[in-house]
Amino acid sequence: MSFTERVVQFGFRHEAEFAKGYLDDAGIDSFLEVDDAGGNLGFALESGATLMVRTTDLPRARQVLSEAGVLEDGEA
Repeated sequence: MSFTERVVQFGFRHEAEFAKGYLDDAGIDSFLEVDDAGGNLGFALESGATLMVRTTDLPRARQVLSEAGVLEDGEA
């Protein structure tokens, strides 16, 4: 399974995991790319925590996260 599209980027791992939970509940497979020393820092280093989905799932993922209040208008 290839996760190629960035849905949103967060500064903190817990924010990204929370958003991933919405996608999981909607049946959308997703993956987190996190630069936080394996969760030991509590915050992301340079690239933050990025929530990724398959290209075909991107529109639905954005819709789910917008409805949940995770994404603001125009954010992606």
